[in-house]
Amino acid sequence: MTRTTEKARLTPMDLTIRHLRGLCAIADHGSLNRAALSLGLPQPALSRQLRRVEQLMGGSLFVRGVHGARPTPLGAVVLAHAETILGQLDDLGAQLRAHQVHRRGALRVGWATSTLYEPLLRCLRALTCGAERPRIVTVASSRELYELLHIGEIDIGLDDRTATDGCAADGSVAEIACAQTPMLAALAADHHLTATPLLTMRHLAEEEWISCSGPDGCVDWLRGICSAFDFAPRIGHDIAVTGPRSAIIRDQRSVALWQAMRATGPGVALRAIADLDLRSHQYLVYRVGSPYASHAPALAQQLAREHRALLARCACLPARLEGGSPA
Repeated sequence: MTRTTEKARLTPMDLTIRHLRGLCAIADHGSLNRAALSLGLPQPALSRQLRRVEQLMGGSLFVRGVHGARPTPLGAVVLAHAETILGQLDDLGAQLRAHQVHRRGALRVGWATSTLYEPLLRCLRALTCGAERPRIVTVASSRELYELLHIGEIDIGLDDRTATDGCAADGSVAEIACAQTPMLAALAADHHLTATPLLTMRHLAEEEWISCSGPDGCVDWLRGICSAFDFAPRIGHDIAVTGPRSAIIRDQRSVALWQAMRATGPGVALRAIADLDLRSHQYLVYRVGSPYASHAPALAQQLAREHRALLARCACLPARLEGGSPA
């Protein structure tokens, strides 16, 4: 490509913010020397920038004489647009800086499907840590929750899981065990098994099951539980915890494992399973580098107290399953 052809293809879109600031500085100071000094540039460098812009615009932008540099008619048009663009960029920059300051100051809280989110919100209202109203982030899985903690997008979160091994706690993310919630059988209220005096997993072996969909391996988890009782669950539905599980249980006569404190829809009953002592473990997880990390132990203790009070009011629990919060 020849030099002439390259120049012919140059357009005003080839301008940079540096070029626009240089033009405005020349207009403001009325002199290339003073403008270069204000920009921290050698005067020849600013002169080359100006010649480059004038080539792009197709004419002179300043008349230079003994009294300094004055905009030409073309220069006045270009400067008007340059000032508008720079003003908008400066305004954007100010808004972004304000957003970053607010983001650093806001307490960012996340959870996936935790049953403790309402107690957590109550505890946060009583937390005296100088935080503004918390910003809430809900995620689809424990994995996503920990990813957001690791990259600093949230400060604290709630994690529910049925295994006690941590998801991704390490030097940057820590966790505190808050509670343990019994898992029960959820059945249609008029299902014949709701009248069984001592419900066991063998009673449920021939039923159609609901598995919870999602990336946390819920299908394999359910199969593993049932295999310990020598049967493979007949999984008829794969539904998110936040999905219409109650409606499927009621209308399709399916069964599911259900946290004791999780609300059910109308027509659904919860029953303890005599030979299954399965619990969901609730953890308060937090980013170690967060300014709110020092408040995590007190917050976890308050959550444990709230959990014990809620669990004591669960009428579907026999005495052996009450008191699920860690001491």
